[in-house]
Amino acid sequence: MLEDEREEQVDKLASLMGLEKVGWIYGHPPREKGFVMSSAEVIMAAELQLEQAQGVQPSPFVTIKVTVGDDANVSFEAFQVSRQCMEMVAEEALQVGPNPGFCYVKDTFTAIQEGKPSKTVENNFFLTVAPIEQHNSDLLVQQFPKANRDHDDRTPSKDELKRQLSKSGSSGWSFIDLLSDFHLLLYLSQFLDMETDMPKICESIINRDIPLNDGYKLIIASMAGMDGSY
Repeated sequence: MLEDEREEQVDKLASLMGLEKVGWIYGHPPREKGFVMSSAEVIMAAELQLEQAQGVQPSPFVTIKVTVGDDANVSFEAFQVSRQCMEMVAEEALQVGPNPGFCYVKDTFTAIQEGKPSKTVENNFFLTVAPIEQHNSDLLVQQFPKANRDHDDRTPSKDELKRQLSKSGSSGWSFIDLLSDFHLLLYLSQFLDMETDMPKICESIINRDIPLNDGYKLIIASMAGMDGSY
């Protein structure tokens, strides 16, 4: 998995918004029937689940994989790794081997399956299916171009900022409603201070009883090249 230079910035912004990381998502080409996750993916899922839980603890963290189904439509599936898998990965007992359908047990450890020592564990043994439910956020809107979509026609920019914020005062939109977009806030954080400015903006988004300072409205509107009321 590639490093993201914005990861620390994203984590900080999420924290300001009262959000926490609850999963990761990856894609892969179609695979043979019954092959759910590779050993590398299982171990990665366990490492991330351990990180979120800060140890071998219950966690809401899920792994979502995306691929193309037999009907040529996009398929989403969500999983958690078992507590036993978390324990084994925490002890560095598992590793990737020649067959990606199995996790290999390191020589200094032994796995017991059906009463017999085994040096491999089938990946599916570690996986628990997590249900996926459709939901809409009461806090955030999703209109601004995504920062992690390199191939989209639209990219985060001042023009896009103006396009979104110009809706203020029409169709029921307020300025603070339109600011309540995680990717828009991430874009703003490139220009505004994450330690002093963004906490105040996020506070007004989370608690609508705290009005956004007119000075910030002026700064953000100026960044977007907007004139007049907002």
